[in-house]
Amino acid sequence: MISCTAWRFHEFLRPDLSPFHDPNGTIGSLLMKSSREDQLLHEIGAARALLDRFGPTLCQQPELLRLLSCYRRSINETQRVMHQERVDRACSVCAREAAGGCCFEGIEAGYDPILLLINLLMGSTLPDSRETPESCFFVGEAGCKLQARYYYCVHYFCPTLQTSLGARAKQGLLKTVAKELAAGWGLECALREWLRRQTERHDMRE
Repeated sequence: MISCTAWRFHEFLRPDLSPFHDPNGTIGSLLMKSSREDQLLHEIGAARALLDRFGPTLCQQPELLRLLSCYRRSINETQRVMHQERVDRACSVCAREAAGGCCFEGIEAGYDPILLLINLLMGSTLPDSRETPESCFFVGEAGCKLQARYYYCVHYFCPTLQTSLGARAKQGLLKTVAKELAAGWGLECALREWLRRQTERHDMRE
């Protein structure tokens, strides 16, 4: 998301509006990149704040813990199959070495505080800076630093992977991924509703 200030400045950099020339759009690009990272750091901060505020109470909710455990098992199964088919290694190498691949810089914008909170509940450590230039904010030396990932990150297979997997293996993996995504969606919906009720109660007390 581009802030209003950055957007106005980006418009100002257009040759027909600007008193100076920026033919390659370098300054505008840097402003947009900075704004995206600021927004993501805001989302990460919000997830940490939710954990600090609601974590102890949340971890006493049987249904949420059940859904979290179910999601974790589904993630583990997806990771097992991906390891078996060598998908995890291929994706990790590509994310670190192939700028502009599937884990491209900017794809992290799909993560909101709720999905990041789920990662914190699973024990993931959220970074404060980008480790791998021109790649997703969450890519590290060993690949993705997150456990709970959104649709695109686990469901998309590039042409190279599709060729190496073959149709049968790909369909089997997609079925496993579908179960993970369904488990994650169930947890996310329940968690959002629980947080909404907690917030309403807090507002009523005030």
